[in-house]
Amino acid sequence: MRIASPRLLTIEAMALLPLARVLVNRVQMKHWRGTLGEIEGATISSAASPTDQQTAAWRDAARLGRHVERAAEKLPVETKCLPRAIALQWMLRRRAIASRLIVARSHEKGNRDEWHAWVEHGEEIVIGHCDRDDYRAMLIFTSRPARPADPTD
Repeated sequence: MRIASPRLLTIEAMALLPLARVLVNRVQMKHWRGTLGEIEGATISSAASPTDQQTAAWRDAARLGRHVERAAEKLPVETKCLPRAIALQWMLRRRAIASRLIVARSHEKGNRDEWHAWVEHGEEIVIGHCDRDDYRAMLIFTSRPARPADPTD
């Protein structure tokens, strides 16, 4: 898959991050949760061994994650993990790259980072790196690439 130039990817992320921040802070989730994928059971699981195609998709996902992080550093306001994860999930969905956005709560109540969000592709965390064992998934959004059209249909 051909991905746009690095500068354009960072600009795209810089446009999506403030939008994600506004949605998280000002709009009820029921109005925008459909943009993140399908809701699945709150179990953090691992995928099977990756194929070559999945490995290429992982490289693309990791690259997009780096652009979201770079964009967040350039913005004049702090952007926490959930808006970053949302922006990346949107970018991955737009490119039909499978991913999961996980919103989880720390097992340690009162922890400074009691709530955390991250995006996974396969078994790997793309953005929001953490120790999964420290968290209990509360909400998982799965975005699967659309199946290619069957020419026999």
